[in-house]
Amino acid sequence: MTVGEGGVLICGLGALGQACLERLLPFDVPLTAVDLLQPRWRRAEMAERISRLVQGDMRHAQVLEKAGVRQCRSVLLLSSDSQVNLEAALLVRLLNPEADVVVRSSNGEQTIGQLLEQRLPKVAVVDPLVLIAGAIASALQPQAGLIQLGSHPQGDTISVVSAAEAHREPTSRRWRQAGAADAELWIIRRQRGLAATQPTPTAQQRLVRRLRGWQRRWRALPRRQLSWLAPLLLGAVAIGLVLFAERAGDWRRALLITLGLLQGEFVDPVMLLSQRSLWQLLAGLSYALLGTLITSALVALILEHLLTERLGLQRRERLRVGSRQVLIVGGEEVVEPIRTLLAGERIGVQTACFTEGRGGMDSQLERLKHTQLLGIGLLSNNLLRNVQAALTLQQSHPNCRLAVLAHAMEASDQLGNLLGGISVISGVDLAADALVATAFGERVEQVLQIHGQNQLVVRYRVEPNDHLCGLTIARVENGYGMTVLRHQRRDHGSARALPPLDWSLQPGDEISVLAGLDSLRRVECGERQPALCCVELRANPHPHERFVVQQCLARYLNLAPGQVQSWLDGEWQRSQPLDRDLAELMCLELQRLRVETRLCSGSELSSAGTHHG
Repeated sequence: MTVGEGGVLICGLGALGQACLERLLPFDVPLTAVDLLQPRWRRAEMAERISRLVQGDMRHAQVLEKAGVRQCRSVLLLSSDSQVNLEAALLVRLLNPEADVVVRSSNGEQTIGQLLEQRLPKVAVVDPLVLIAGAIASALQPQAGLIQLGSHPQGDTISVVSAAEAHREPTSRRWRQAGAADAELWIIRRQRGLAATQPTPTAQQRLVRRLRGWQRRWRALPRRQLSWLAPLLLGAVAIGLVLFAERAGDWRRALLITLGLLQGEFVDPVMLLSQRSLWQLLAGLSYALLGTLITSALVALILEHLLTERLGLQRRERLRVGSRQVLIVGGEEVVEPIRTLLAGERIGVQTACFTEGRGGMDSQLERLKHTQLLGIGLLSNNLLRNVQAALTLQQSHPNCRLAVLAHAMEASDQLGNLLGGISVISGVDLAADALVATAFGERVEQVLQIHGQNQLVVRYRVEPNDHLCGLTIARVENGYGMTVLRHQRRDHGSARALPPLDWSLQPGDEISVLAGLDSLRRVECGERQPALCCVELRANPHPHERFVVQQCLARYLNLAPGQVQSWLDGEWQRSQPLDRDLAELMCLELQRLRVETRLCSGSELSSAGTHHG
């Protein structure tokens, strides 16, 4: 996580490449570039910040050698052609085995991308469209942000909510942002499906579940095709009772003949009609043909239902009245990631296209009119078509959240403010943040938009020489302006979501953080903000409580228990600078142990000496 000696090589200076270049400038590393043609610069001053620009094919070794690939710490392969990027990745790995290689891919190369990541060290294959799924999901669902973590077998949902809602949750954390004051947003953890021992169902409960299953299957049958069947059968039986009765009151014989004919059987019932007129024989033949058609229709419906279940064919989902749904128009590549993210909040995802017909947007909106439509995402490659549809939907669905994808447009936030009430997501900006973070050896799991800010969910592995090694969770969050979402100890199978603030990071630990690109740059450069709060305390505990107080002090001050023995002499002591949230927790716990405490910060720190254990 420290900035190395080498620079960064960018191969492909299109819209995405130049966006990555712009974000790499604050990292203060040497930048070189390769492009097949002379790039069309979005800003003229960016060309002056590149130390070397080589024109040529990135798949040729001499072109990469000329660009200094052997001295680079990271290489970004950002051509719009995924196959070109993958071929160049193999060549870069041969020329520089130590560099971090970031490969831009598309949906069609997921399989080979996964194989390359497994076989080749320090190679990350990134699909920009899949990365923006988190931003789209957070823009469409009611909360400010949504993050799925699998720290438990059932998975925890971590959400970004307002401060008022967070205070009702026992597990909450203030959202940190580098270079800015703490926003009125909190991150909370909601546990879903905690492991519990389920009682064995009784025979009656199993029968009820089976009946409900049959009821769901019956409701799944197409109603429009079956709506004509019941009136037709009742009418045929009533007419048959009149046609095939020999005399008044002989309805049993007539019913037997009618039912036999409606089963498609004509040989046996004709024996009963042998003494009748020709018209009755013709009527019986007609009934037999009608029965054959009805029997065939029922067999066809049953077979279609069974084969659909057995072969896994997709059946059009029957939506419950009042269920929460979002509609995705276009962008088939991100539908499944969005569905996974919103499943924890029990929000369904429906798809549509801009064309007319059953799968068109108007047809899907008509189908969803009885549900609670939360949001509509317009994700086609045509920005004008997305904006036109969004403005139309804003009038017909004023309470629905709208998100528009602008693949390669700058100033997307300003466009969203101009349109009013519509979230405009720039795919290039989101992908550029993720690719730049990946270029420094970290793995970006998701990209979110919270209050108009691009936030990355990044997975770190703590190494012995890292700037994070030995720091507490509170120091990481306050010093670098990020939020630790998950922490996993080395050689431990399970991870802890929103770990305690006094936990320390050790070599081999893995953490997932929610941070902006500026926070990641601070981690790379080791630019940590100092702690600005201290705790003053006076402790003279009872001998039975002395060890407990000593353990509490050692834990919050990150010291050995023997180093805090002098703190228990009944005199006022002052701790080393701490982060405010950690200091507040320390005061609360010490007060429960009947220890006098008080907080001091800012100018108060210089008024008295500080006791360092």
